[in-house]
Amino acid sequence: MKKNIKLWIVGSFAAIALWSGCDLINPDEETPAYVYVTGFELTTDAALEGSSSHKITDVWLSVDGNFLGVYSLPALIPVLESGEHVLTLDAGMKDNGINATPEIYPFYESYEITVDLKANETDTIRPTTQYRSNTKFAFIEPFETTDHHFRDVRRPEGATGLQISIEDVFEGQSSALITLDTAKQFLELATLDEYRDLLKTGAYVYLEVNYKSEVPVIFGVIGHLDGGGLGSTSTLFDPGFLPKDEWNKIYFNLTEMIFDGDFDSYQIVFQAFIPSENGKPTLNTAKVWLDNIKLVYF
Repeated sequence: MKKNIKLWIVGSFAAIALWSGCDLINPDEETPAYVYVTGFELTTDAALEGSSSHKITDVWLSVDGNFLGVYSLPALIPVLESGEHVLTLDAGMKDNGINATPEIYPFYESYEITVDLKANETDTIRPTTQYRSNTKFAFIEPFETTDHHFRDVRRPEGATGLQISIEDVFEGQSSALITLDTAKQFLELATLDEYRDLLKTGAYVYLEVNYKSEVPVIFGVIGHLDGGGLGSTSTLFDPGFLPKDEWNKIYFNLTEMIFDGDFDSYQIVFQAFIPSENGKPTLNTAKVWLDNIKLVYF
C-alpha cells in the first residue's frame, strides 16, 4: 500500500512538471493589433520645390520612438501593443535604385499619428509627407524650356545635346529627349553652372531623376578647384540606371562622392551610351527621356 502511495505521489509530481513544462515551451502568445499603411502622398510647393513625383517604396515604422522595422508598401504590420501609442512613419526609398540598399529619404518629413491600438483590429494609415523646411535646392530642372541647365556638351565634340520634346512626356508640357545612333553612340552632358558649399552645413546630397530609357545612363560630378592649374578638375562617375520601358524615378546619393572629392565646386554630369558587343553597337538607335531633375542638399 505504501508503495502505491509513493508511486501516486511521484506520478502526480511528474504530471505537474509536464504541465508546467508545456506552459514554458508554449506560452500564451499575445494577440497583435494591426496597422495597414498605404502608399505615401508627397505634397510640394511647385514654384519652390518642383514636381511632387516620388518613388517611396518602404515605410520605416517606430512606436513611441522605438524602431519596429522596415516594410514594403503597402504594408500590413502586426504591433504587439494596445491602447494609445504614437506611430512615426518615415518614407523609405532604394538608395541609387538598388533594392539591397533601403534608406530613409532624409529630405522628406516624418509622419506622426496617435493610434488607439486594439488586439486583432486593423487601423489604416494614409501617410503624407513634404520636403523638410531646411532642404536646399541647388537646381530644379523640369525641362519645360530650351533654357535648361544641361547645356554643356562634353563629348563628343560638336555633338547635339538633348532636345526639349513633347514626345512621351512624363508630366507638364515637355521632357528632355536624347537620341543616339551608330554615328553618335554616346553623349556626355553637364550642367552649365557649378554648385558650391553642397556639404558646408549638412550631411546629404542627392540627385532626383525621373527617366525612361532604352540604354544605360551613368551620372556623376565634375569637381573644380579654385585657381585652376594641373589637377584642378576631375570627373567622377558612379551611380546610374539600366534601360526601363516605363517612366521611373531614382534617388542618386552623391554624398560620399562629393565628400571624398573635396573640390570647391561641382557640375552634375551624365553619360548616355549604346553598349557594344564584340565591337559592334547592340542597337542602331536609342532614346533616353529625362524629367524633373533636382539637386537637393542640407
